Order: sequence, then structure tokens, then C-alpha cells
Amino acid sequence: MFKRLWISITFIVCGVIANSIASASQSIRPNELIGVWTTSDNGPNHAMEPAKITENCQSFKMVIHADLRVEAITQGADGGYMFWAVAETPCSLKENVLACAMNVYTEKRAIHVNKPVAWSFSRVRDGVYDSTTKIGNNATDTMYRCDQKIHDTSLLTPRTKI
Repeated sequence: MFKRLWISITFIVCGVIANSIASASQSIRPNELIGVWTTSDNGPNHAMEPAKITENCQSFKMVIHADLRVEAITQGADGGYMFWAVAETPCSLKENVLACAMNVYTEKRAIHVNKPVAWSFSRVRDGVYDSTTKIGNNATDTMYRCDQKIHDTSLLTPRTKI
């Protein structure tokens, strides 16, 4: 009986250690998220074609700055923005969850100030992440890197007018 208990405890401890190692290896560093991103349409899609990624990058962008400020920009037909959400102060990234307070604007007015938002990230492969909203509807989409520069895309940079 003692031998069986010892074997069970050994397996449990090994499982906990293996799970900790696996979780640590999946930890996402801030520098992996810096850049301009778009998302899949209506749920996870780990096999989006490059043309579809480019198309989505034209209409919706998520900009993650080096200081972890975040912008979400929905482009209008005229090239301006229809919707802009911005964390004017850096977000926090802990245990693969990015949490912020964001201001949300339409072309005509502010609709939220300091709205709490959070996303959890899981790596699919290099440059591709699943992102799940943690506040609200728990929606999951797949994030793909856009071939655009933060400086040219951000509405916070001096070159781009709001």
C-alpha cells in the first residue's frame, strides 16, 4: 500500500513539474507582441491565406507599442477611422494576459473613457496568436502580424492626424 501511494505521489509531482515547465515555455514576452496586427473573422482561424491577412490589415489593425500602449483601429471607407480604441498609458502583460484601460472613439465622439479591457494570448506559432477577450463575451480570434510599421499606422504618432 505504501509503495502504491509513493508511486501515485511521484506521478502527481512529475505531472505538476511537467505542467510548470510547459507553462513557462509558453510564456509570451512583450517584445513578441510589439507591432501591427489584424485578426481572423468570426473566431479562430490558424490557416488564413496571405491575401486575406493583407485584406484584414486594411480594415482592422491592432497596434501594440514598445511601451505596451495598445490601439485598435477600424478603418473607414474614406481612409480615416470609424472606430479607435486607445490605451494612452501602458498596459500590463502578466501570465499571457494583456490588461488596459482604453478610451474608445468614433469619428464623431468619445463613447468610453478608461474602459477596462483584457486579452489572454496563446501562441499558435511564430507571429500567430490566439487572443481571447477576458472581459465581456470571451470571444477568441487569431492574430496575424501585418506588414505595416507602427509609425505609419498609429494614430498616436505625430505623422498621422486623428
